[in-house]
Amino acid sequence: MAEHLTRLELDEWLSGLDASGRAERHVAACPACGMIAERMRQARASSLAQPRAKAVLARLEEKRARSARPWWSWGVPLVTALAVGLALVVYVPRGAEDGVRLKGTVALRLLSVQGTPVQDARPGEQVTLAVGTGPYRNVLVLAVDEAGAVDPLWPREGQTSGTVEPGAEVRLFPALEVTPGSVALHAFFSDAPLDVAQAREALTARVAEARGKGQGPLEVATPEAIGKAQARTLLRVVP
Repeated sequence: MAEHLTRLELDEWLSGLDASGRAERHVAACPACGMIAERMRQARASSLAQPRAKAVLARLEEKRARSARPWWSWGVPLVTALAVGLALVVYVPRGAEDGVRLKGTVALRLLSVQGTPVQDARPGEQVTLAVGTGPYRNVLVLAVDEAGAVDPLWPREGQTSGTVEPGAEVRLFPALEVTPGSVALHAFFSDAPLDVAQAREALTARVAEARGKGQGPLEVATPEAIGKAQARTLLRVVP
């Protein structure tokens, strides 16, 4: 099966922004992505049902209706897009007051030295890991090679995950030198530190299960029991 969809791609599909239909076809054929998409759909519906979200949407619609500026000719799509963002709002108590923060979708991708996204690379090239952190501060990235070996990719040393600034895309340094052989990258996100050995063991078990089903190590889905959120990408190494 083709590489699994990222949560960002699933979120775009759930928001009606996938005009190509590729995500819909993939979800229909991939039980793992279908299960994740259903959980995201349920979380979206639950968030939008919150009184705070309804109140914010009502204010946005009121402002759109009052505005006479020309760019509000596409106000309906804009409000729809804002509604998508509100579906990712979580409510966090702050003493006696209610607070809100944007949850954001976690993501994992590779960037070239110039900062452009990379999916195919040649041995010797330099790439940088970049993660969309959402609300999470702790990140761990593991790599699975074509032989099924599982190794920590970031942080390279230590027994627990590394810390990042939540709420934005963060580049993880140092840069990595591409070696022969494609690899699948699995990122785990959490509020608390993640145990490297536990995550490695869970991913190794997934590789063994996949082999029993006739699947390759690069097709393995990210274990969902590790951390609060996960992301996955594939680096195809070409000669």
